[in-house]
Amino acid sequence: MPYSRLRLRLAGRFALGMLLGLAVLDVGLFTLLRRRANARLSDQVIAAARGLRAAVLREDAEQPTDLEGAVKEALDEWPMGVASLAVYASDGRLLGRRGLSSLFSAVPSLAELPASGRTLDRPLDSEGSARLAAERNGPPPAFVVVAVQSTSLLTEDLESLAGWLLVSVPLALLISLPAGYILARRALAPFASLAAEIEGMAPGSLDRRLPLGTPPDELDRLAQQVNDLLDRLAEAQHQTRGFLAQAAHQLRTPLTLIRGESDLAIDRPREAAAYRAALDRISLAARQMSRRVDELFLLARAQAGEKIPRAEKVELDAVGLEAADLMRGRAQELGHRLELGAMQGSEVMGDADLLREAAVELLENACRHGGRAGPITLAVRVDDAEAVLEVVSDGPPFRDQDQNGGLGLAIVRWIASTHGGRFAIERIGERNRAGLYLPVNGGALHT
Repeated sequence: MPYSRLRLRLAGRFALGMLLGLAVLDVGLFTLLRRRANARLSDQVIAAARGLRAAVLREDAEQPTDLEGAVKEALDEWPMGVASLAVYASDGRLLGRRGLSSLFSAVPSLAELPASGRTLDRPLDSEGSARLAAERNGPPPAFVVVAVQSTSLLTEDLESLAGWLLVSVPLALLISLPAGYILARRALAPFASLAAEIEGMAPGSLDRRLPLGTPPDELDRLAQQVNDLLDRLAEAQHQTRGFLAQAAHQLRTPLTLIRGESDLAIDRPREAAAYRAALDRISLAARQMSRRVDELFLLARAQAGEKIPRAEKVELDAVGLEAADLMRGRAQELGHRLELGAMQGSEVMGDADLLREAAVELLENACRHGGRAGPITLAVRVDDAEAVLEVVSDGPPFRDQDQNGGLGLAIVRWIASTHGGRFAIERIGERNRAGLYLPVNGGALHT
């Protein structure tokens, strides 16, 4: 099995984190232990100096006339220890000492000795340094006790500790790298399971969803994002299937007509006038199919959620006049009278071609589904802050576009919404009013 780059990166970061954490811990531990060892050494020499001072005073109490003898007795009875001890008279004369003579080379003059309870580090003649403490006794009798101890053992212990701590760093690195890789593999196991779930989803099974835990964690949030994506894909698939069904429905009739007319014209010999009539019907069906293709293209843009930039000032009354001119022949062909109502000038922001298409769709819908008792009237008016392009026609109430299979009203709704407006159908007595309501830009221009 090849190594995973992601696991290696995670293992490397885990090892780096362990390394930095261990380094901080080692530095802190070394600093703490060094401070405690220094404090312990200082306490030892201070305790030795104070203890010998007390011993000298006890001996002096037994023979007050012989301070040098009391010092000798106290030094002889003092237990062996690591500290070297010396007692000096107030004039600096040595009264007695015990311990390594090399350590006493670090003892300075009496004036340079540290105060009671304090220590002083002095270099030795050979190597290293010595730590000393002094205890003074005022008269009578007047003397100074000095305790001296080498710091070599302390230095060796600290160096040994530093060596072990330094060794622990690469050792921890060697251990943390494979451990981090194993932990990363176990931590990423749920993602592998999630990937297997996604891989098992076929295009036809978009109703499946990934399981979610409670309370959600990072993996559940990722699964929720995938589920949301599946929802959008399922909706897109549903829209695509509906679009294809609508396309097949809309194109089936004109294609059937074209095939039927052309087959009949080929199978039966006819007069020139009959051929011309057949070609006229074929041409009409072809125009109808071309229009349906344009409608399907617009519907596809609508279902894709395309937003149209509204950067152009459009005179809605001019759009209505153009649409009426385009549809006048179509209305006459279907036996309708097309009239213009009040055309109040108004400006809207949008796309002139799409708005013209919406007006044409409203007129086409009235021509196909409206009654012939009265005229089809197109008007443009300003109502408060809205410009309204409306088409009024006779006939039964308009049915929902999904029921009658038409695409025009769906396209009009999309054009209205993408221009920040709305589309509404109302029943006024025996007449239908289909209106395109758009926000006004600049109000009425002229009447």
